[in-house]
Amino acid sequence: MHSDQTKSALSAKQLNSEDTLRVGECINHKRQLEAFCTVCHVLICPTCLMFGEHKGHLVDQMDKATKDLRTQMDSAAKEGLLKLEKTETVLVDIRHTKLTFEESKQKVLKEIEQTFATIFKLIKQRKDEVVNLINQHYEIQVNNIDTQEQIWMDKQSRAYDVIKLAKSTNDYQLLEKATYILESLDILRQTPTYKNVFIVNSIDTTFNTNNISLNLSEFQKGLQNWIKLGESVLIQFKC
Repeated sequence: MHSDQTKSALSAKQLNSEDTLRVGECINHKRQLEAFCTVCHVLICPTCLMFGEHKGHLVDQMDKATKDLRTQMDSAAKEGLLKLEKTETVLVDIRHTKLTFEESKQKVLKEIEQTFATIFKLIKQRKDEVVNLINQHYEIQVNNIDTQEQIWMDKQSRAYDVIKLAKSTNDYQLLEKATYILESLDILRQTPTYKNVFIVNSIDTTFNTNNISLNLSEFQKGLQNWIKLGESVLIQFKC
């Protein structure tokens, strides 16, 4: 509606500048400010009105414009618009609303921290349980293997002893070991059999709850959308 140059005709910056025009002179046309533009609410000179950006605008004499402005300010004062208590009341409500929002934010952030802390604790607990399960499983299976290893180490030892005794020329010593030799031969005649051991070479990542099964990919996908924002509560504040 009007340029910053026109508005700055009476600004403090202009008044304090060394190149400032005297008060009451148009900064654009160097003519006396003689009227008040009621459209743009600024003082203007005749050139502004006839040829400038205020051409065609309604204007008032300066004394009338001043009187009208004072009338409006007096009316506003009577209406109580200028009472600081009124603006202070609104500001209190606005600031209370801001405080409510901040408190709500901190409450939700705390809830998020507590929720994920619980989840991490449960996940860690479940991890420890699964690790213990796998350790117990392998301990049992390895014990079975160790037992068979010990049996065959004993057979190997007996075979070594029998070979050594077979090379002996001392018949008395041979007969003295007859029980051990015959027992060892019976043991060595036993046909090797297969024993079953169970190796866990993977983990089942299916998530089961309330008869609903999810594989790992589905669980991860669901986890990405888990923990959403809850319902919003409408708060009204005066402004």
